[in-house]
Amino acid sequence: MSGFLEVALLLSAPLLLAAAGELVLERSGSLQIGLEGTMLAGAFTAFAAARAGTGPYAALAASAAVGAGAGLLFALFAVARRADPILVGTVWNLLALGATGFAYRLLAGETGSVLQVRTLPADLLGLPWPVLASFLVPPVLHLLLTRTRPGLRIVAAGEHPEAVRAQGLSVVAIRTGASTLAGVLGALGGGLLVLTISPTFVEGVTAGRGFLALAIVVFARWKPLRLVPASLLLGGVTALQYRLQALGFQAVPYAFFLALPGLLALAALAVSGRGGGAPKALGTPAP
Repeated sequence: MSGFLEVALLLSAPLLLAAAGELVLERSGSLQIGLEGTMLAGAFTAFAAARAGTGPYAALAASAAVGAGAGLLFALFAVARRADPILVGTVWNLLALGATGFAYRLLAGETGSVLQVRTLPADLLGLPWPVLASFLVPPVLHLLLTRTRPGLRIVAAGEHPEAVRAQGLSVVAIRTGASTLAGVLGALGGGLLVLTISPTFVEGVTAGRGFLALAIVVFARWKPLRLVPASLLLGGVTALQYRLQALGFQAVPYAFFLALPGLLALAALAVSGRGGGAPKALGTPAP
C-alpha cells in the first residue's frame, strides 16, 4: 500500500468514528458539540493506559470506557435534566482540554519531556485492524438505523419524539443510549490518534478534529454511508499536506495547507445547508 494512501486512511479513521457516533446521537434528536472534548479524553486515556504498561489494545479499550462515561454524563445533563446541549458541550470541551493538559503535565513532570507509547501493530495491508474496522462502522450503522427495532426507535426519537412517548417508550432512555454510543466511538477516535498516528500526547492533540467530525455529519446529510467519502476527503487533504511538506513544496504557503481541512469543512457546511436531511426534532428537549 502506498505511503500516501496509508496515511490518508490513518487520518480518516478517527474522524470517521467520531462522526459516526455523533450521527447516531443527532438522529436520536440530541446534539453534542463537545465531541472535541470526548476525543481528547479518549486520546489521553489511551496514552495514560499505555504508559501504565497495558498493551495498545487494552489502552484502546480504556479510551472506549471513558467515552461511555462521557456520553452518560452528557445525557445526564443535556437529556435527562433538559439543560442546553450547546452549553453542556462547550463546558465539556473546556473541561477536557484543561483536565487532560494538567494530567499530562503530572505525567511528564516539570521538564515537559515528550513521552511515547507503543502503537497498535500493523496487520492487514500494513494498517492496524482497528483502523480498517472503523470503515465498517457506517454500513453497520446503516443497517442498525434502517433494519432493526432499536435503530428505528432512535430515528423515531429524532423525528417524532411525542409519538415515541405515546407508545410508552422513553425518549430519554433512547437518547441516553445513543449518547453513550457516541461517546464510545468519539473516544475510540481519539485513542486511535495516539495509538496509530503519533505515539505521544500533547495538549490539544485532537487539533479540532471533533469539530471537523461535526461538519462531516452535516455534509453527509445524516446518512451513515456518506460518512466514508466525507471522512476520506478530509483525511486525504491532511495527508496531502504532509506529503507536500515532505517534498519541499513551497509554491503555496504552509499555513494554507494547515487551514485547508477547515476550509473544506466550511464549504461543505455552506453547500449542505441548502438541503434538508436533519432530524425534525434535533435539539429539542425530550418529552
